[in-house]
Amino acid sequence: MKKQSLLRFCITSTAATAVLTLAACNAVTPAKTPSAAPARDQAARVADMDSKIEALLAKLTLDEKISLVHANGKFSVAAVERLGIHETWLSDGPHGVREEISRDKWDPAGWTNDQATYLPPLTMVAASWDTEIAAMHGNVLGSEARHRNKDFILGPGANLARLPLYGRNFEYFGEDPLLSGKLAAAEIRAIQQNDVAATVKHYALNTQELNRIGVDNNPDERTLREIYLPAFEMSVKEGGVLSVMGGYNEYKGTNVNQSAELVNQILKGEWGFDGVLMTDWNVDINTYDAAMNGLDLEMGTDVADFDQYFFAKPLKAQIEAGKIPESVLDEKVRRMLRVHFLIGKFDKYRLHGERNTQAHQQAAKAIAEAGIVLLKNDAVNGKKLLPLDKTAVKNVLLLGPNVDKLHGAGGGSSTVKALYEVSPMAGLKNALGDDIKLTYLRTRQPAENPPIDGIFVETRHWTGTPAWNTNFFESAKRVNQTHFDTVPDSAYKVTSGKTKYVSLLADIKPLASGEHQFKIQGKGKITLFVNGKKIASITSPKGIYRVPYTFNKGERYAVRIDYDGKDQFLMGWDTPGGIFVSEEAAVAAAMAADTVIFVGGLSHGDDREAIDRPDMRLPGNQDSMLTKLLAKRPDSIVVMMAGSAVEMPWLPKANALVWSSYGGMEGGNALANILFGDINPSGKMPYTLPKRLEDTPAIALNDYNENNITYPEGVFMGYRWFDKHNIEPLFPFGYGLSYTDFSYGETTQSAKVLSGDSTLKISVEITNTGAVAGSEVVQLYVHDVAASVDRPIRELKGFAKVHLAPGEKQRAEFELSPRDFSFWDAERDLWLLEPGQFEIHIGRSSRAIEKVIPVTWQ
Repeated sequence: MKKQSLLRFCITSTAATAVLTLAACNAVTPAKTPSAAPARDQAARVADMDSKIEALLAKLTLDEKISLVHANGKFSVAAVERLGIHETWLSDGPHGVREEISRDKWDPAGWTNDQATYLPPLTMVAASWDTEIAAMHGNVLGSEARHRNKDFILGPGANLARLPLYGRNFEYFGEDPLLSGKLAAAEIRAIQQNDVAATVKHYALNTQELNRIGVDNNPDERTLREIYLPAFEMSVKEGGVLSVMGGYNEYKGTNVNQSAELVNQILKGEWGFDGVLMTDWNVDINTYDAAMNGLDLEMGTDVADFDQYFFAKPLKAQIEAGKIPESVLDEKVRRMLRVHFLIGKFDKYRLHGERNTQAHQQAAKAIAEAGIVLLKNDAVNGKKLLPLDKTAVKNVLLLGPNVDKLHGAGGGSSTVKALYEVSPMAGLKNALGDDIKLTYLRTRQPAENPPIDGIFVETRHWTGTPAWNTNFFESAKRVNQTHFDTVPDSAYKVTSGKTKYVSLLADIKPLASGEHQFKIQGKGKITLFVNGKKIASITSPKGIYRVPYTFNKGERYAVRIDYDGKDQFLMGWDTPGGIFVSEEAAVAAAMAADTVIFVGGLSHGDDREAIDRPDMRLPGNQDSMLTKLLAKRPDSIVVMMAGSAVEMPWLPKANALVWSSYGGMEGGNALANILFGDINPSGKMPYTLPKRLEDTPAIALNDYNENNITYPEGVFMGYRWFDKHNIEPLFPFGYGLSYTDFSYGETTQSAKVLSGDSTLKISVEITNTGAVAGSEVVQLYVHDVAASVDRPIRELKGFAKVHLAPGEKQRAEFELSPRDFSFWDAERDLWLLEPGQFEIHIGRSSRAIEKVIPVTWQ
């Protein structure tokens, strides 16, 4: 526990020094940054910047200007070397700088030195409820991006978790606009202190992956302003973000990148954003609307060559034809050059950055530790289950699909080529040493013939998850291929009712040597090949048809299944070496262990770009396994790793539940530190965990589809919805336990009656009444007692994380502005503060309010 207290008190609020200070606290010497004569001078760098930009602009030809507003590679924008304008390089990286991609195609560039620190994803940063942690995350990301010579890093993400099924929830900061905005702003400031432009994304209303390019989003004005824009507004006004990435989706019938309302009126007009608005890759725009309505940089359009981009030859043609004024192009170039100046591209003293240092690795661990949430810690036989006592642990059984799974190389554009990654099993081994018996048993679906498990599959979907490549042909001759797809496992079902000619291909790497038994079933002709050699061909077998084949452990085999039919087929296998055991055998082993830890949840086969989950259930046999396990071993420790909510039908029988996101490269060590009490958990849920998918507004109101999303719940998203309809969640927004206890004491307020532009200062005394050091997230919500419009019961308007030794007291302080009490008046197009009675609710979560403070606005 002392380590946790020391760590938290050593971290400073200065983003640029947070990681180095952390390293000093842990007695780690960071790698030296290469010296570059005098340190950079930001003031000197931007002196006379505007006049210098105008001078450059005057010297640029039309073709050169055009070259600066569209990509000339997958992640690059052209140089104008005669004027000292160097090529611009961008990289994906919400939680680590992506491996190097080839200039003209999506294949990896083949570098051997492009590994990076794999940071916990932003949903874990959000669970810390700590702007210092967000700054630490941003500082590592920015420093490593500079070390890789990147100019823009494509993060952080600031969209909201409206839908638990949303494939990219793990990349964002949760469901609340204030929490998301404050953390995003802190991360942005830290990134940009490293001479890299942060890119907040995806502006705006990117709330699902289902038909993400074509879906049209049509919320009412108040919902847009109060829920879905504030995080981006804070990124601009408080974070000073230099780049914004538009979403794939449409708003009011046009792509968000070319929405006059979202871009010119709000982003660049009302908020004063003076950086670069760029597209995501392959977005549905057109030249005229995008140019006239504020898009600055076009990246990743799916055309034959870069000259065919909407902002390449087509833009030049429209300028020369007089349809688009050249002044419109000039403004885009101005913005690009401004970012160049601000990040030091014209400065020989630009920061170098550093990468894969011990300090960065320690930061990754500290972020994971801060973002792990203790959800349940009940007593069994009179003693709370957590923290575990290392001296009493001798025989540990590990169960669950995330015990040894690595997550860095998955999720989509957020994939990271990690220098290393510590799994939960490795972290527990590191914590316990070699004298402890540590056993991992894998179970699988209690079915006679489940598909081949993903742990054997080396082939990857572009998002990084194991997949079978699927080729479709005109006939059984398999000469003319009609299209290509992927499927998640070795099964296929025809949905058209017509005969299909399909080939499924994957590279398989066995985990044991010896004879394996392929198990084939289905209707139609099924032919199996291994390394190009046909080993079976059958038509509509009765029951399961078995095919033996001898494999060598660790070798890679090309497996192909040809299917000709109009029904379905399934291929599983039995493997030698006891890789899988039955659920009953796992429970029997649990009875013989002194400690049982189940590490389950989701993976990037579920949480990933381009695809939403089909439901909120745990994949595989986890519910079945946990139900059986907890019936016999109620003292089992359950760990859920996920970037989105999951249903937990077994929860009433669980007595210890820990929630974690994917944890980053040090995730296993961080988890072990939490479980054994070396670190006191302090995370809080950044989104509501519902009991059922049907309890969430998008599903309850039937507003999840491919075409038109109207947000009928209005401002009642997330915890606001659950409060309004008195729905009991599994765990509420802001919830999280500790190994110590905190009391909420005396409150103070600067005024009881306010008017005009007054601000309200509030404080509350927090005391650590327990026996160990710990951290409490104090949450402040505002309640409008009697409004003219329907307002949420409470809205988060402040949070503070206090770090306390046993018996220590500290005040959490807040300052509220008139905006914090206002709602968006769509008729008058402004923030309106109505006179009347309000209440300040201060508490441990959105459902655990400890103090209520009345205040009047007149």
